[in-house]
Amino acid sequence: MKKIILFLICLLLSGGCTKWFVNSLSSKTYASLKNGDGPGQIQIVRDEYSLNDLSFRIEVHRDRIITADNNLKRLQIIDGNSNPELMIGAIQNIDKNRNKAVNFNFNVIGAFTMDNDNNLYVQNRLISKKYSSSDQEGANFSPSYILVFDENGELQYTMGKSGTPDIPFFYIEKLFIDSDNRLFVLSRTFNTWELFRFNKRKREKYIDFSKFDFKESDNKNTYNGRIENILILKSGNEVVVSVAYYHDTRFKYRKLYELSLEKDKLTREITSIADPKNVLFNIVDDKILYFWNIEGKDVKFMLVNMEGNILNNIKLVFDNNNIFSKIIHDENGVIFSYHIYNDTMKIFKWK
Repeated sequence: MKKIILFLICLLLSGGCTKWFVNSLSSKTYASLKNGDGPGQIQIVRDEYSLNDLSFRIEVHRDRIITADNNLKRLQIIDGNSNPELMIGAIQNIDKNRNKAVNFNFNVIGAFTMDNDNNLYVQNRLISKKYSSSDQEGANFSPSYILVFDENGELQYTMGKSGTPDIPFFYIEKLFIDSDNRLFVLSRTFNTWELFRFNKRKREKYIDFSKFDFKESDNKNTYNGRIENILILKSGNEVVVSVAYYHDTRFKYRKLYELSLEKDKLTREITSIADPKNVLFNIVDDKILYFWNIEGKDVKFMLVNMEGNILNNIKLVFDNNNIFSKIIHDENGVIFSYHIYNDTMKIFKWK
């Protein structure tokens, strides 16, 4: 009888006890990359205790690993067996008879993505002389363009804010490809966020988020909203906007909104979350929102549907005998993580 009563209380209070249970995902080694400057390797600069400089970026797209290494000035596509398929950049020490490699002079490689035709879109940051390539803050907020390479690594064209390379982007938060193979560029300035949608070279949509006034009031206080994250749905027609509201500097709650790109307006509020630790991470299949919460050495994800209901909770338990770890995901929402050990980077797939 006590179990029945407890179940009924759960059902009444939370729509079920889903949020009380946490399922642990298991990991499998997806690839292993050695430290070095050879094909399929990545240069890890560290001392006895930690990384000296995070000079690389790792992503998984269409079952390939893409690495951007700003020490080696090189972009690489690597298959699941840790073999390099393509290298673009500084290749003076690479045997082109044994490896598919194209010489290119990158400045600083930023965000990148791959479309359904295996074209690569790569942010190239232009660093002024007063900044060095290791000055991350200066690099992040320097003007940049997007370079488009075909599957053979040949440069096809360069893009700026209007589609042609006339006006550079400021700070690019992410690049995204939708189900119609259109490129989205999410950009930020110090004051606002901007979203661009391109069909090939043509810019067909632009939104300046400064026009939305995220401000709410109750009887006594006014809460100012600040955009934390913007996720683009695979359909390419809607985005999810995560806004954190503050009373002065104190966090009050986080709200998620759906914005229609066709109507150019916020269409509805999806959910409101009071816990500041649950931060928007990703959206899967245009249906499930992932919020992550780092508690100690564990990483937990709360899964919420587009109606704001909690569906499940999952946990990733890391091996903490590494120097650095980061969680990433592919275009289908599959969770990966990469971990730096003494002379190796291991990439894990979670399920």
